[in-house]
Amino acid sequence: MKVVFLLCVWIPSAVSVVLNFKPEVSLTSDLLVIRTATTITLSKPICLFTNGTIVEVFGVQANSTSLPNEIGPTIKNYQQTRGGATGPYRAASFVIATCTSSPFMASTDPTRIQAEIDEYLFRAGNDVQCLNQVSNPPEICNAPLEAGATYRFKYAVRNESTKAIEVETLWSDSISLLQVVEPTILSISPGGRTGGMVVITTILSILLFLLLCAFATMLIFKFWGSKELVTVEQSVPRTYTTHVRNKGYSDRIYSQASKPDAPQPTDKLRYQSTVEPAQASA
Repeated sequence: MKVVFLLCVWIPSAVSVVLNFKPEVSLTSDLLVIRTATTITLSKPICLFTNGTIVEVFGVQANSTSLPNEIGPTIKNYQQTRGGATGPYRAASFVIATCTSSPFMASTDPTRIQAEIDEYLFRAGNDVQCLNQVSNPPEICNAPLEAGATYRFKYAVRNESTKAIEVETLWSDSISLLQVVEPTILSISPGGRTGGMVVITTILSILLFLLLCAFATMLIFKFWGSKELVTVEQSVPRTYTTHVRNKGYSDRIYSQASKPDAPQPTDKLRYQSTVEPAQASA
């Protein structure tokens, strides 16, 4: 009876509860980089877990041959699973977000941007330091994801005393990374463009060339016109009409002023000159 009793107690503690929830890529349009060639940004589970304080993130490549529905007691690390190629690995962990948190909205305050991103979002593949610990690999390694691969993720909460997983979510749908195109294989020929695009591009290029020519011609005419105007103004002497003196009039006035005044007759002579003609007529 004791064995049966212990077995009945142990089995429920070893089985976790799977919630009908799938991790997904952030749907906000305010976050520009939600997927890159080596990272994926996921939304954190808000108001999902009611117990525990730490959420663990498990990742696995979608084409892995070992994809269990539940995370078992044996969990391998990043190096042991070759980056999730052979099975799930523990990628990261974060504190459970408070249930009173409002929906994510990008802040315009620079001091709040990173804090809000850390509160609502999680970026898988954001740690390059854990790959350097080859001799003693860590249990949790959020190393960059393999370029060109497709991944699936799961959230889980452990029991703080037994360290067993109590609650976990479903695996996410397959999430593909952005494809990186090598610069050597980029097509620089116009073969991939339609005829209409080529015609429109040619017309716009010609109009732009004509506009630049007209602008340059206007600048040349303006420059040479102003230069010729300055040259003409400097070559033509400036003349001023001053007051012209009437030479004849001035000489006559000068000669009259230079002559001595005629002697004026005395009163006796003036009297004689007026009386004598009267006597002679008598």
